[in-house]
Amino acid sequence: MARLAGLIAAILFGVLFIVTILGARAPNKPIGPTNGVTAGGPADNPGGATALADLQARTKMQDWPGRTAHPPPPRHTLALGEAGPPGNGQQRVQEWLRDQGANRDILQEPQFLQGISSLPEPERGVLLQPQGRTWRDLHSDKLTFGGGIYIFGVSFLIALFLALRGRIRVAEGESAETVKRFSAFERANHWLTAVSFLVLALTGLVILYGNELIRPWLGATSYAPLASISAWSHMTFAVPFVVGLLVMILVWTRQNLFERLDWQWLKRGGGFFSRHAENPPAHKFNAGQKLVFWGVALGGLALSLTGLGLMFPFFWAGYTGMQIAQTLHTVLALLMIGLIIGHIYIGTIGMEGAFSGMWSGRVDRNWAKEHHSLWSASTPGQQRAPASAAAITTFAAGLLVAVALALAMVSVYQQRGISTNERAAASGSAVHLSEGR
Repeated sequence: MARLAGLIAAILFGVLFIVTILGARAPNKPIGPTNGVTAGGPADNPGGATALADLQARTKMQDWPGRTAHPPPPRHTLALGEAGPPGNGQQRVQEWLRDQGANRDILQEPQFLQGISSLPEPERGVLLQPQGRTWRDLHSDKLTFGGGIYIFGVSFLIALFLALRGRIRVAEGESAETVKRFSAFERANHWLTAVSFLVLALTGLVILYGNELIRPWLGATSYAPLASISAWSHMTFAVPFVVGLLVMILVWTRQNLFERLDWQWLKRGGGFFSRHAENPPAHKFNAGQKLVFWGVALGGLALSLTGLGLMFPFFWAGYTGMQIAQTLHTVLALLMIGLIIGHIYIGTIGMEGAFSGMWSGRVDRNWAKEHHSLWSASTPGQQRAPASAAAITTFAAGLLVAVALALAMVSVYQQRGISTNERAAASGSAVHLSEGR
């Protein structure tokens, strides 16, 4: 049954993987305003039935003559009524220079506006930032499609592995004895971190992909509260995630330091790729689990730092710095989502007996002997007993602490926040521009 489910999932993720690649290879769509004009639904199209076509036509003008072979719109006609991209650049310049009067709007020195801004934040005085075009292309095209290719690709490989290998069973079957693997505190902190990360991952995906994938069929009116809740949840659940991450680093770092034994585990693939191979010896955490730990620890810290910069915009960087922080935050988040997909798979359907270690805190003696023989040999056991209410209690404790910290942060944000209108009224700000050269 598990292998059949893996085959079905592999086909599904394979199709999504291919569709995403084809979408990435398609010509870039013109980027127009996102204030509800372009989604197309009757409740989400105040510009009328032709608004989207008009916006696309106007946006397409930006492509001429560098990225399209189509003739330019009439308003782009050149000297003497000629239209179209020049065949010889130097010759065209000479023609323009011979007829400067007809091409005064092209050849005159560029005009610009300069002035003084009294807005409270320096970044508010920036009216145009050309680097934003590069960031927009990176965010709307490469990161969006690249993230989809990566996540669907990882999911496809995991599903294919399940279809070919099947579930990793306990070779000797379950015994009558269990050994203690994690304490109640460790499990509660794990669930605190896990629940917080799942909320961050889901809300982050809404923020990244929602405008393109959800808004068109949900409509702007319904999508707006979803986007707002996602943004607020993404900020508030970052706090319990950081708390759980720091505790996890404090408790588990010493046991996850790499040693020479781990190289042998990696060379043999942990024994996962053969049903008859003997599992490599390992202590409480094997090399694969150590890689996951350090991926979560270092990736989580980097996510927290970049996310902190995004939560307090322009506190430490200008527009370019904020765009770099947002790009790094997105890349790290997507990489961690792929890592956690693999972690969840191994801890649940992928390996028999693994989930009980984090649920009840105890694992079967035979499972421990097969996957962590060096740790199992020195760990006392006891007779198997049904999972007690303590398992649910530790999960509920982690969940409740995560929600409580998130709600506390909502209150903090509301108390410390100030609206844009209040800030403008308090500052008495204005922008004074004058024409200059």
